[in-house]
Amino acid sequence: MKSEKRRTLEDYLIEKVKESGYPLEIEISNLLGKEYVVFNTQYYFDKEIEQGRDIDIHAMPLGFNEMDKRLAPLRLRTDIAVECKKSETHAWVFYTRQNIPVGGYHISGQFKTSVPKPKRYSSDSFQWMLRKCLAFHYCEFKRVAIAYDEIRKKKDGSSRRDIFEATHQLLKFICYEIHQSFIRRSKLTDLPPEDELIFVVFPILVFDGDMFEVTFDSKEPKLERKNHIMLGTHYRCPFCQEVESFTVDIVHRSYFSVFMKILRADFLGLKKMILKNHDELVKRSKETRRKCENEELNHPLTK
Repeated sequence: MKSEKRRTLEDYLIEKVKESGYPLEIEISNLLGKEYVVFNTQYYFDKEIEQGRDIDIHAMPLGFNEMDKRLAPLRLRTDIAVECKKSETHAWVFYTRQNIPVGGYHISGQFKTSVPKPKRYSSDSFQWMLRKCLAFHYCEFKRVAIAYDEIRKKKDGSSRRDIFEATHQLLKFICYEIHQSFIRRSKLTDLPPEDELIFVVFPILVFDGDMFEVTFDSKEPKLERKNHIMLGTHYRCPFCQEVESFTVDIVHRSYFSVFMKILRADFLGLKKMILKNHDELVKRSKETRRKCENEELNHPLTK
């Protein structure tokens, strides 16, 4: 009798574990672990609600050491932030429009540099030059999602907001991590003065369930099952108070191993573009920093 009860309890618990998102998070972590340093349940501080929270996965790619040395005095950090969601009761539906790539502006919240932004008069020639190097996979998408819905498969299902919650957790984490990283950097005393950091973060939402794109041809909706969708969105950074643009990759669980190859190509491509424009980038970083320092010195409030 006891063994039967134990089996019944274990069977029940296994079913509950399967229903949760943890098996998906572990599966994705294991895949990433082959090429990344992986941190699970990574902490961040949600400034909107003044409370500590965590995202499922924060990871940094391994390798590229020889190429990294050739980037000096520029440093490149490419991280990914991942949230994992599963649903058997709701289909995820994304409404898209034609994508119009506009350089780095569609990911303005995802990349920052240690070169200060001019506050008043001069343009940021370093940022302008760097944007020419940001040829990511986002530009390959012909369409971008601008809205979404989670549609119940059964009438008696409850409503859900998993997409909204997950994407905003990713954006909040990115703002926090970038902000904290530059604070930590500012406290380092052994960095050479010409050292400049370029920090790029890729937000990714992995979904295990039914995922569709909706387009409107001849005013009639057309539904197509997808394994990878690009979601464009905006968020006001609570640290700098600027409204920034973000692009979130919505990736189906079955496609994630392929998507990892796309990310790797992005990382390699970015480093190659920085190397190709290396001397000009270093020159412009110095010019922009010097202009910012002169602005501060010559502004009436600083005299």
